[in-house]
Amino acid sequence: MTPRPAFLIVLIATLALTACASGPRGPNLADPFIGGNIALNAYLQNGVPPPTVYDGGKFPFGVGVVIENVGEADIGPGTDNPYMTIRIEGINPTNFGVTDAALHQVLSETVNGAQKNFDGTIIPGMIANFVFENLNYQGRLQGNDLFTIRSTLCYDYENFATMQVCFKDDIVENVQDSTLCTLTGERLSHNSGGPVHVTNAIQNPLARNKVQVNLVLEHVGPGEFYGRSATEDCNPSVRNTNKYKVEVEVTTQDPGALVQCARLGNSNIGTITLYGGAPQTITCSVTGGSPSSRVYTDTLTVRTRYRYGQFIEQPIIIQAVPQEN
Repeated sequence: MTPRPAFLIVLIATLALTACASGPRGPNLADPFIGGNIALNAYLQNGVPPPTVYDGGKFPFGVGVVIENVGEADIGPGTDNPYMTIRIEGINPTNFGVTDAALHQVLSETVNGAQKNFDGTIIPGMIANFVFENLNYQGRLQGNDLFTIRSTLCYDYENFATMQVCFKDDIVENVQDSTLCTLTGERLSHNSGGPVHVTNAIQNPLARNKVQVNLVLEHVGPGEFYGRSATEDCNPSVRNTNKYKVEVEVTTQDPGALVQCARLGNSNIGTITLYGGAPQTITCSVTGGSPSSRVYTDTLTVRTRYRYGQFIEQPIIIQAVPQEN
């Protein structure tokens, strides 16, 4: 029997609705962050520097570096992350006709990070430009030579991680409470964009309205991180004892709660070392502020602050120009 036209219309409409239901979903409004493991994305301006220049002081050129704040923390003057420098390495400034100071610049403006809007859309982070001008190779070469120019960034940054923690007035689980929260088990961590994350969080009950939370901190970015000492310039040397240090602060939304972390000196704020960038666990006890609710959740926030170093490189050929007689 030949299918009726009305049946075909209904069938097509059903298939279309099924395709729409399985298609791309909208933004996840339950996740407070954009996420990602990069803070600043750095790249060279097109043609600056050029791939080839000439010797003998005959070809002035520049190095142009663009930074894009793809993480979710603001940087620059007037922010919680004011320090940001960029320097050119890999070349002798004298050979290129400039001073050492000419190969070093400091960020003088605020560069806001990316933001997640209330409707789940993303507001991109801001961009800043750095240009190092008047480089000009002074020497005379016997033949072409290859140099590598490195642009090194050193800057303050911070990450936030949030998760829901469960509190009850009785450590014995009640099956009826499972739709609200449970006292034992892994917590889903949401991380802001940047290179230091809470990659795992596990809760266990301790007493009435008191729980233990094990937080795993891990470096997930492409560079190196350091403590925020006043003299730190992101020196990657193994002799740098300030390397791999991170400031940590653990708080809740409840102003009456008490957070104590053993590795932070039984405080909620302190500094830890992620040796070699490897994961480290912080164990904290969290005592609720004794609200009237028998069972409830609170948001635990982990803030990490550090100084971060990364670089990009560009090879450049110095061509030997025949000398005039």
